Amino acid sequence: MKKVLIALTSIVCIIGAVVGGLAIWEHRSKISLEAEVEDYLDDVGIDATGIDVHGRPYIIFALQDSVDLTYVDLALQDGTNKDQLLLHRLSNGRPERLTRFVTFDHPSGEVDPIERADGSFTDSAMVDGSKVTFTAKVTDDRLELFADGAKAGTIDVGPGVTAEGAAVTDTGVVVELGYDSPDFGDESRAESRTEKS
Repeated sequence: MKKVLIALTSIVCIIGAVVGGLAIWEHRSKISLEAEVEDYLDDVGIDATGIDVHGRPYIIFALQDSVDLTYVDLALQDGTNKDQLLLHRLSNGRPERLTRFVTFDHPSGEVDPIERADGSFTDSAMVDGSKVTFTAKVTDDRLELFADGAKAGTIDVGPGVTAEGAAVTDTGVVVELGYDSPDFGDESRAESRTEKS
């Protein structure tokens, strides 16, 4: 009986050590992936206010030297309440593509977003009882938001950016942006990377 207890205790200790070791490895892998994202952001001159690396287990992505998906919070500009950049598949210091979602504050008044039958948001809302449709475009490195054609907000976004559409949600008017270059719209950085490699 004593030998059985000793054997069981040994097995439990070994399992505990393995689980603990994996937990430490997973945590270190996450830190390593975050460091890769920070290096990329520094390289393209992005000052992030927050980084949230997705894709588990982190160990697998760290072994592949690839970051699956990262949400990067950017500093807010006037009239916005959220500005988030998504890095898709960061590998070898470059993401496959960039997507950005800028949330403008609701216009003044009572705003009731108009939803589709499946519950998804549309580009329109009832504002003080009247239907208002929101659109967005990028001109001269500035994102402009319009409500029924009247300017409703504007922020700086930099070069190489395209407005993909707008949607009115419970938290504001969200504009999706796409980037021509994974170098945050800066083709000169892309050329510089090519010359170095």
